[in-house]
Amino acid sequence: MSQQPPATLRDPGVPPRAGYTRVSAQALAGTARAVAADAFGVEPSLVRAFLRDDAGYLALFIQLPVPLTDAGGMARGTVLERVREKRAGIGEQFTALTGSLVSRVDVRVTGIVDQTQGRH
Repeated sequence: MSQQPPATLRDPGVPPRAGYTRVSAQALAGTARAVAADAFGVEPSLVRAFLRDDAGYLALFIQLPVPLTDAGGMARGTVLERVREKRAGIGEQFTALTGSLVSRVDVRVTGIVDQTQGRH
């Protein structure tokens, strides 16, 4: 008797089988790191991200240097104002990508990056 290999594509007319999907904390932290790097326009290798359970939600703690200027070469507002603007967007983007609900995003600025010179 030969057995047929399991189907790899699910037939739309057949309900899904029971099971579970698990996403590691490391994968979630990597996603938070990438989202924060994109929001601030810095290299992901410069960003550190930590997650904590907050009553069923995730609290994100981000540490990164911020650029001296924005992508257009202009310094728009203080560093504090720019970080406050981007915090909510980081949480929203993280939720959109992972489906995990975020209770808070804390950002610690660890330095300033001069994007025009490529130095920090």
